[in-house]
Parts: sequence; C-alpha cells; structure tokens
Amino acid sequence: MDGRSLIAQAQKQEAASAGGFSWFGASKQDKLEQAIELYAQAANAFRTSGQGSDAGAAFEKAAALSKSINEPNDAANYLNEAFKSYKKTNPADAARTLSQAIEHYALTNVRRAATHKQTLAEHLETDHATKPQAIKEYEKAGEWFSNDNAEALANKCYIRAADIAAETGDYYRAISHYERIAEVSVNNNLMKWSVKEYLFKAALCHLATKDVVACKKALEGQYPGLDAAFSPPAMESLFLKNLLECVENGDPQGFFSNVMQYKERYPLDNWKLDILAKTQKSIEEADEEADEDFT
Repeated sequence: MDGRSLIAQAQKQEAASAGGFSWFGASKQDKLEQAIELYAQAANAFRTSGQGSDAGAAFEKAAALSKSINEPNDAANYLNEAFKSYKKTNPADAARTLSQAIEHYALTNVRRAATHKQTLAEHLETDHATKPQAIKEYEKAGEWFSNDNAEALANKCYIRAADIAAETGDYYRAISHYERIAEVSVNNNLMKWSVKEYLFKAALCHLATKDVVACKKALEGQYPGLDAAFSPPAMESLFLKNLLECVENGDPQGFFSNVMQYKERYPLDNWKLDILAKTQKSIEEADEEADEDFT
C-alpha cells in the first residue's frame, strides 16, 4: 500500500480515538497504537520511494502519538528515524528531530545520548553556516562520553571540535582542546602516539593567531616537555621555529618558502595546508597595512 493511503488510514484511527470509551470496539489506547503503526508504515513507504520529507513528517506523527500514550522510548526512536529521513532533503528538520530524540536519551542512556550527539555534530558540520553549532555538539558529546568513561571516544569528539574551530578561525579554542588532549595522552599507551600530531596542530594554530609570545612559550617550553619532536634538532621543531620567525618579522615569502621546503620531505594534509595558507595571507595583509601607513 502506498504512503498516502496509509496516512489516510492512520488519520482515521487517530480521529476515532477521540470518540471515547466503547464497550464493544477497540479502546482509545488500541486505536492510537494502530494509528502509530500505520504512520510508521507510511513513513517507511515514503522513504522507500525517496520521499524523505513526507517520511520524516510521518515519523514525527508516530513520535507525537507515542509520547501521548506515555511511550517516550518509542517516541525518541521515531524521532531518530525522522532525522534519517530528513537528513538529505531537510537538514534543519533533521537536526531538530535528532535533538529532540537526544533529550530523551540523555535521561535514560548517556552512552546512547553521546553517540547520537556525535551524529548530530557530524550532520551540522556539513553546512558552513552550522559549523559553530557543530563544535558545541562535539564538545557536549565528548563530555558525555567522558562521563561514561569512554575516553577514546571523548577525545575523538574533542579533536574534531578543535579541527572545526581552527577551520572557522577560533584558534584559541582549538589550541585549548589540542593541548589538553595531548597532555592526558602522554601517559596512555594507546594514545601517546598521537601526541605529536595534536601538538603540531596546536602549534599551527598558535602561528595563525600571530601571538608571538604565546607561540614561543609553547614551542620552547611546554611542547618539548611533552614530545621530543618539538626539541631541536627534530625537523618539526626547526620548521615551526622558522615559521614563527617569519611571522615575527612579517615575512610572507619566507613563510611560503619554508612550507614548500618542508612539504617536499614531509606530507602535510589539507587541514594543515589550509591553516598555513590562512596564516600566510594574514601576514601579507598585515604587511600591506604597514606599507599603507608609510604612504
């Protein structure tokens, strides 16, 4: 049966439930349960035929009726299905329905709530306009995972929050996450191998802020104590200190040359190249402003 016919049947059962008690017919509860099942069937029919918006709306109806008969678990699960249906066609409705489901999961199962919170963050980060909200959702997911003693999952969320924060120019927020995760990972046999990566990313964010004092403090004091890669003559140490010198001297060409030389020997992923490019551009803009002051 097609979705529209199933919706019509569901609406009929829902309307019949308002008729009150019957000695011979189905009870109000039974009629609402039948309506819920029909709305869910309609939603699945819509989803199978690629009608995501209609599927999401039908799942929302099933959720609302489930809540009305005091079945909050079913309501949350239907809202989660609505999220999946809306995801491609109605991103805002997808985020709204998953957020509503998470409100229930947070009261009953913190691990499940954290997992869905992470899913919400992943959904929000696909749109530049909602990336700031994605950062907050990753941070909350990390907090909930940590509360459930799932530190590896928590750190994954915090690192993703840091990555997006840096991408959007919130460098100090990113630095805070990278440094904290690096510090707690040093003595963890499973996580200590990632310390260099976290600190390298934090160092690039320090350079992007052009806060020379804070960057020097990190590169010359804090980071070498956490990982040997940040002590001379390690290549990472020399590379970052050369870049810092270019930032301090307002030398965009030297900055570019150092990046190209390092890149020839050591791969830099797109995230790192993007942060470095933004830093170089910032140096160039500052240099142009200085030139204007003298004209």
